[in-house]
Amino acid sequence: MLKSPIVRAPWSRRHSATASHWLAASVCACALGCSAGSESGAPSKPGTGGNGNGTAGGISLAGSLSGGGSDPGVSLGGSNSGTPVGPCESDGWRCKIPDCTGQAPTTVRATVYDPAGVTPLYNVAVYVPNEPVAPITPGATCETCATPVSGAPITSALTNAHGEFVLDKDVPAGPNVPLVIQVGKWRRVIELPEVKPCQDNTFTDPQLMRLPRNQAEGNLPKIALVTGDADALECYLRRVGISDSEFTNPDDAGRVNLYKDTGSASYESGGNFPAASALWDSLPTMKSYDILLFACSGSDDATREGITAQQKTDLKTYLDGGGRAFLEHYHDTWLRGGNEAPSLELELMYQKTPFPAMATWLPPNDPDFQAGHPGAFAPYTVDTTFPKGQDFADWLQFVGASPNGLGKVDLYDVKHPAMSTVSPSQGWISDGTGVPYFSFNTPLESAPEAQCGRLVHTGIHVGVEKLTDDNSGPFPGGCASNPMTAQEKALEFLLFDLSSCVMTTTEKPKPPVVVK
Repeated sequence: MLKSPIVRAPWSRRHSATASHWLAASVCACALGCSAGSESGAPSKPGTGGNGNGTAGGISLAGSLSGGGSDPGVSLGGSNSGTPVGPCESDGWRCKIPDCTGQAPTTVRATVYDPAGVTPLYNVAVYVPNEPVAPITPGATCETCATPVSGAPITSALTNAHGEFVLDKDVPAGPNVPLVIQVGKWRRVIELPEVKPCQDNTFTDPQLMRLPRNQAEGNLPKIALVTGDADALECYLRRVGISDSEFTNPDDAGRVNLYKDTGSASYESGGNFPAASALWDSLPTMKSYDILLFACSGSDDATREGITAQQKTDLKTYLDGGGRAFLEHYHDTWLRGGNEAPSLELELMYQKTPFPAMATWLPPNDPDFQAGHPGAFAPYTVDTTFPKGQDFADWLQFVGASPNGLGKVDLYDVKHPAMSTVSPSQGWISDGTGVPYFSFNTPLESAPEAQCGRLVHTGIHVGVEKLTDDNSGPFPGGCASNPMTAQEKALEFLLFDLSSCVMTTTEKPKPPVVVK
């Protein structure tokens, strides 16, 4: 049986007293006036809840893991057994917002990191919930950035291009304040040891302020990863920070299920991956995943001849229902067939796709055209004409991936199946001759505000053995444990953007709506 997720820290060995301490703090706080304010501007609270150094305490959890592997709902604690006094109108953390009239406001600031606790992340939602956080159901669901998050946030923020956030309005004070860290279906609920009233509270521990590595720490999206000879994406996800225990076959409980196309085929501990066709031939199986990652097969002919028109139609259906797909290099075949110049159609003979032309792949009379920079480094420029593109450029510079200037990044062995994009596709990176990363939202037939799925295509290979020492040996033995390259960092930003809620590219992301 899987254990319920719980965030612990060194002082949580005292967890036997946590529940009673929390309840006592709640009752005492409201009995003494809640946010009506005392001389200190804070609700009174017995004892201490930590040393303020960013170390987490335990959280009380309700529910159990379902067969689908979603995380349980989280009991927030802090409820009041008595009648609220003064302006307090309900139980919960809203009752612990201090009155800081004439003083500095209560603020919480920190940086949010990837599951490895190494790289700061952009556009991560951070909020204090006032109600239990509901389990996240895995699988394609049609939700947008306008869809409310669970837990009735009382204060919220988003991380910026440096991974930083500040909660500066209606922040509750006291010990064990719950904090949700979430982007898409990555979600971790932690506790701030103590938030002191009417002052700035800064937390600096990356191991506290990071996304979950495994289900024991929170919720991860359910990912289907198809292996390929030209890239070891499974090794890349390990460097992002996902625990080895989460890489399993579909009939096991891990959140990353491996399927074999042309790459790695087995586990070091024994057992083989199912064939990619087990995923591609079944729309219900596709729909059971939040994200599909298709690593480059290394063979144009194999991919072009192996993907059928029905499989392409099923992929579109999956995306239209809220799915997310990452197609690498030769998986452009999913988007091609019946939508190019007649001379190319006759020569290449792709199976028909339901997608309209989303990119210009080749000159109309040159089916042998090859673009990109095989086996070499080349300079690329980030498209900063849209808000997230500008933030991407800022982020790359902040994490050290743009030593040659803002929006500049050197990439290795990049291929350019896409020469240019066709609206509504959004290009992210270009060298003037090709667009090795573009995205679009689905359903294409719907108004932008109703679109809830997303597809990206890239010619950027990250698990290149020359860069990372990864190879196609049994997993995880074929994976090296090197620091991320600039190339991998660029893809990390884009991977979490793929995971995030769907929005139009013309606007800035907004934090979760606060429930008044």
